[in-house]
Amino acid sequence: MKSTDELMHEIVDSEQPDYFFQENQDEFRDLSLSAFLKSMLQSYGVTKAELFRKAGQSGSNYAYELFRNDKKAPSRDILLTLCLAFPMTIEETQTALRCAGLSVLYPRDKRDAYIMFALKNKMSIEALDELLEKQCLKTFI
Repeated sequence: MKSTDELMHEIVDSEQPDYFFQENQDEFRDLSLSAFLKSMLQSYGVTKAELFRKAGQSGSNYAYELFRNDKKAPSRDILLTLCLAFPMTIEETQTALRCAGLSVLYPRDKRDAYIMFALKNKMSIEALDELLEKQCLKTFI
């Protein structure tokens, strides 16, 4: 797998886009958010019900719709609560955000940096919210 920088240089240097895409067809992700989330359920061995309970989304039809692919652009915060509830790695979370067409976590954004810290340390959403609240940043719950 090529790095993002390598792909960037190749597309900029390419004179024929068809050649670039043909040579790099395996480098592009065509994974839907629902397919990615379903694969994470299997990887982590959790049920939707367990995940939604940990994410504070029990009884939320919205969260279930993410798995049915009914939502084109989910709320970034709801998706992040699911990622934290698994708990996913930072890279898995970035992939989930990309699959949803949302902005990835940005380490220069203070709130995003706290979220990355929480993911790295497998913190609960409640523990993360305590940190965010102390910093006067938007909480999840």
